[in-house]
Amino acid sequence: MPAFAFMMLLLWPAVTAVIFARMDKQAALVCTILLGYLILPPLIDIDLPLVPGIGKPMIPALSAALILFLRRDIPDEVPRPPEYGTLVTVLLVLVMVQPMLTALTNPDTLYDGINVRPGLTIANGLADTMLVYMQILPFLLGFRWLSDLRGAELLMRGLVTGILCYSLLMLFEMRFSPQSNIIVYGYFQHDFSQTVRYGGFRPIVFLEHPLWVALITMWAFLSAIVLARGNPTRRNVLIACYLGCILVLCKTAGSLIQAMMAAPLILLARPRVMVLVAALVGSVSLAYPMLRASPMSPMQAIVNTAMAVSPERGRSLEFRLVNEEKLLERALERPVLGWGGWGRSLFYDPVDGKLSAIPDGVWVIWIGAKGILGYMAIFLLLLTPIWTMMRAIPGGKGSGRKYELLVMGCLSLMVAMNCLDLLPNATQTPMTWLAAGTLLGNARRLLKHAPQPDAGPVAVGSLPKKAGIRTVL
Repeated sequence: MPAFAFMMLLLWPAVTAVIFARMDKQAALVCTILLGYLILPPLIDIDLPLVPGIGKPMIPALSAALILFLRRDIPDEVPRPPEYGTLVTVLLVLVMVQPMLTALTNPDTLYDGINVRPGLTIANGLADTMLVYMQILPFLLGFRWLSDLRGAELLMRGLVTGILCYSLLMLFEMRFSPQSNIIVYGYFQHDFSQTVRYGGFRPIVFLEHPLWVALITMWAFLSAIVLARGNPTRRNVLIACYLGCILVLCKTAGSLIQAMMAAPLILLARPRVMVLVAALVGSVSLAYPMLRASPMSPMQAIVNTAMAVSPERGRSLEFRLVNEEKLLERALERPVLGWGGWGRSLFYDPVDGKLSAIPDGVWVIWIGAKGILGYMAIFLLLLTPIWTMMRAIPGGKGSGRKYELLVMGCLSLMVAMNCLDLLPNATQTPMTWLAAGTLLGNARRLLKHAPQPDAGPVAVGSLPKKAGIRTVL
């Protein structure tokens, strides 16, 4: 294990303490999770006895939660939001109990040629439960601490500021090839061929895959648009245009198509229209597995269209769909609670032991490992904030002039586009959960109270002295 990478993971709680000492709780929470996601080393875990591997996706949120727990004696700047609501409470319970139920229903050892996959025990169930809790912890933190307009706007300003800085490394990798992680941490985190596209390079920086970089850049681009719409200064408009160009240079078709869908809505539509489109996109994403299992599935027509546009991308899509078919068949052998971990839901060659069906979309991974119950619980936990915001946001033309509702509409689209991206990819990140929790907290607040007065964007100079994120916007 690279020593410096391991040291960075160990030091991050201390870095978090410094951040919280210099910033207020909202700004420090955004900074801790976003900065940790962007710069900590990927694919390296700290293994402790009886605890699942703790790595980059968990350490920032765990550090922030610990500091917030220790600082309970300091008065809270953010009022507590209303309760989660019955549906979200039930979903949280299901998400937490599903790993133990899956472990109890998978005690058998699987033998396949030279492959032996052990049965699950109660200890495995407890470890998976802890892992799930650490994964959704940003959701809980976002709901509690970012449930007002300032919290949501700090998240967006943090994304814009973070990717503006990150773009320097991205441009470096586009020109000289992806090597930031090698230079800083001493290893490369993925298959190098995945960074080569259209005669050039896609940036990966310190994330797991170039797709992750494109997704977070797309989020920053959408955030910059809504901030420019709320305060259309020349600088804000130029920043949005610059981030749009960076997104194009990421050479990732999925994120670019999603941006082309969402950007016009954020630029021109009323907030309620944004949320309605987000709810529609999210609902289609949720229903995708049922569509894949249906004989009326239009996937072959989609592959033929992709082949006509680009044979390379068409073959890539066809490869993904063939693997999905195999893995979905395997998952439906134990449909309710799934196969659990240890690769039990995957296919391996019985002769050489190599993986013979590669999972890409996180939905098929969830159904295979967690079953339909686990898949529905997690996916609905991501989508319920959008549906709640659809109930909370008022209609009418007048609402289109309210900056607070524009921010909520943009946040809804960001979460929905991430859910759509979960179909072909496994782009579930701490930022996904943080944004979903922030959206739910604001939606629950708006259901109880009217939107805040339309004062426009919070000026940087009007923030408290220890506000934290000093954005260029």
